[in-house]
Amino acid sequence: MSPGVRLRGRDSERRILADVLDDARSAHGASILLSGGPGRGKTALVEHARAAAEDFTVLHAAGVSTEADIPLAGLQRLLRPVEGQAERLAESRRDLIRDTLTRGVLSDPDRFALYTAVLDLLRLASEDKPLLICVDDADHLDSASLEALAFVARRLSGLHIAAVFTAHAGHGKSAARLPASEDEPAPDELVPGVTEHLLQPLSSRSVHDIITDRAPVTPASAVRTRLVKAAHGNPAVAIGHLRGLSAPQIRGLEPLPAQLRLPGRLRASFLTAYRELPEHVQHLLLIASLAADPGVDLLIEASGDPALTVGDLEPAEEAGIVHVEGANVVFSDPLLCEAIAQDAPANRLRAVHRALAEAVDPEYTPLEFSRHAAAGSSTPDEALSNAVEKAALRARRLEGPLAASYAHERAAQLTPDPDIRACRLASASYQAYAGGRTDRGAHLVRKARPLAVTDRRRAIIDLVDAQLTMREGNAIDAAERLMAVGRELIGHDRELALRALVRSADSASLAGDPIRHGKAYDLAASLVRDDDPAPMRLVMAYLKGCTLSFRGDYTGSTPILREGMELSEGMDLPSELIWAGVCGLRLGDAPFVRRVMTRAVEAGETQGEHAPVPAALGFLVFSEFWSGRFPSAAGHALHGLKAAREHGQSIWATQNLASLAMIAAIQGDVDTCRIRARAVAAQAGEKSLGLASALASWALAVLELSRGNAAEAFFRLRALVHAGPGYGHPTMRLLTAPHFVEAATRMGETDWARTSQAGYQYWADAVGSLSARALAARGQGLLAAGDEAADHFENALALHRACGDDDVEQARTQLLFGAFLRRARLPGRAREHLYDALESFERFGARLWVRQTRAELRAIGTAERDPDPPSTSELTAQQQQIARLVAEGATNREVAAHMFISPRTVEHHLRGIFRKLNIRSRVDLARLLN
Repeated sequence: MSPGVRLRGRDSERRILADVLDDARSAHGASILLSGGPGRGKTALVEHARAAAEDFTVLHAAGVSTEADIPLAGLQRLLRPVEGQAERLAESRRDLIRDTLTRGVLSDPDRFALYTAVLDLLRLASEDKPLLICVDDADHLDSASLEALAFVARRLSGLHIAAVFTAHAGHGKSAARLPASEDEPAPDELVPGVTEHLLQPLSSRSVHDIITDRAPVTPASAVRTRLVKAAHGNPAVAIGHLRGLSAPQIRGLEPLPAQLRLPGRLRASFLTAYRELPEHVQHLLLIASLAADPGVDLLIEASGDPALTVGDLEPAEEAGIVHVEGANVVFSDPLLCEAIAQDAPANRLRAVHRALAEAVDPEYTPLEFSRHAAAGSSTPDEALSNAVEKAALRARRLEGPLAASYAHERAAQLTPDPDIRACRLASASYQAYAGGRTDRGAHLVRKARPLAVTDRRRAIIDLVDAQLTMREGNAIDAAERLMAVGRELIGHDRELALRALVRSADSASLAGDPIRHGKAYDLAASLVRDDDPAPMRLVMAYLKGCTLSFRGDYTGSTPILREGMELSEGMDLPSELIWAGVCGLRLGDAPFVRRVMTRAVEAGETQGEHAPVPAALGFLVFSEFWSGRFPSAAGHALHGLKAAREHGQSIWATQNLASLAMIAAIQGDVDTCRIRARAVAAQAGEKSLGLASALASWALAVLELSRGNAAEAFFRLRALVHAGPGYGHPTMRLLTAPHFVEAATRMGETDWARTSQAGYQYWADAVGSLSARALAARGQGLLAAGDEAADHFENALALHRACGDDDVEQARTQLLFGAFLRRARLPGRAREHLYDALESFERFGARLWVRQTRAELRAIGTAERDPDPPSTSELTAQQQQIARLVAEGATNREVAAHMFISPRTVEHHLRGIFRKLNIRSRVDLARLLN
């Protein structure tokens, strides 16, 4: 292990080694055998033990296969550093050791005497300081040496000696020969009497960390994800794959190889047992390694030898390479399967692929058929390419867009005509994009572009390319480019032109650019007819309604946006559901938005259409901010952030990060909110993301309001009024109006407050949203005085109660009303509303608003209702979220999965939660919060 490189994912093994060394220090002597497959990290653990044994004398020897037949060769290498201690042995023992290790000959009568002499020699060597014996690859040690060291290892009690052995899983045979769990005894002990510990594959998190540690440049999220998956928990494989990539590939600027090849020496280690099998068994295993679902019947059919049976696999089962489960052949290690396929010559691979293409059914396994058909052919073949293209269309229905992408690419590989090949590559690129593989889509579209012959084909390729970049590049540039593509496609394909223009409008909306959004609508307005399919009419309702809303015509936009919502009923494509959800957002219909965006996320993940998922999650969180669903909102935002990074969508990563800033603001997590908002500002400025930038500014304003700093909130929100595309957003200016009115009235800036209130009131009346009308009534209350103000506040609370879906804003209205009543010297009425607000804020974990509410209660000379129990306001936002999930009955593992952290991190936070709340158990936590 390189100096300074952390040993990842082996905490239990490190504890075992620490215990072994501690036993040696205290004269209790101990030994351990670490076993595992190639690349699992056995040697790294030995190096770790040596580094931890600074106060030890270390003896080290590694088994060498070329010396395995030379008796005592390993023992001689191990004992050379302590040969001088032999002078202190009795003469007979000294002469026996020297004579035996020099000649390498040991008669049976002398074995016990030699072994005890070796034990005595090691005891003498450990007198001055403890002794660590490290034997790496013990399964390659000569048997005489291994027997002597096993004898010693069983007799370490009372000595300052530790012994650490490592061996291949199965001791040179196969991983399957070892127990599936450490609770079962090893079937074939290599070092009898020594505890054996089997190294399991590393967790994905640990492999992720190894890649981060070892990468020469920061890996792109999608690249890291693929490397983690390809490693199958094997650290050496992860490092080997990483070393085989260039810096641009690691950064995600160039595509990764279609197949990540195992390092040569590691592949040879996996294949040791395989190469000892009979030829016909090796052939069956090669077929199995290339088949996606290697059933026994498929293997026999593809082998071309009907005389073969499942019994012919027995040698491979005995070697532990595979086992037969029902009708399927299962490899003991997926990396062994890859090693077999990568080791075969090209001609033999093509022959096996051709045999499998004939054996599989393209109707039921279209992707498998396309893979074998393409890999089995060495030249273009029009008939075969058409068959594979047909399979690609079926693969889209059965297995999702990414499977279709691979099948389309294979059809293109077999296609003789360049223009048709370009068409199929473009289809492959688009399906890769839909499946969340933007990097793959970009690679394929670059291959397609020089092949296109017709203007229509070139325009389609431009559309695919533009859609690939719209979630990663500058939003204004993407809007312009997609508009140009849409204009070009109008004369060729009405439906594709509409798709390009609605994507242009989407990009313009992300930028906060109503002018470009309106231009995209104007170009699209004539493309949709009354008799067109519902999805096209939904797109037009979405485009027209959003354009009118951008222009401030809320009365005109409302029925059109409602039409878009209604048209989505029965649809299941994520993009269509997202457009309908945005219609709902513009009408302030949060319940509808939650329903439809949840459907979009579920549809995307079920259908394998991952590209729209980060956007759906981003809009879903919008509907959860003010309802008090913070665990859900934070979980969805974190999910969206992770998915966006994995699928190369920096724009939606920024948007979801802005949502997390808002959640932190509402919960009063000052530092977290500011850190996230700063990150959003930097990323949004580079990509002209007016929506994300405005949301981050709104979050900071909400934070300042909750801290009682109305001036800072006012100036932040006022800046949004004049912010242009890339820095602000017209809709966000509208949605922030209730907070702007509050900040402005506190500052005495009533003209600003009345102007903002008028615009919001017009929108709320037009859309009819109960929540929006409640906030409008609250704004009127802030601007009025006396009984008129009280009436507006009462009206606002009645509308909040009727809505039932804006708990945070309802609590804020209660706080503002209570403060108004306190100033009006009506403490009895004020107390009622402030108590209700306090209860809500404590339930949400909105610590700064809790502080404001308590201050108002103190100002009217009122203590809290009960003695203050341990307050969750002392917890961080993340701890509050964990506490609520645990109180609801979630396990550590479920909490970890929900929040995208490790169970160990959850356990760490729980200890802090228990300490801060002065409780002892999860039951106490549930009682406190529920």
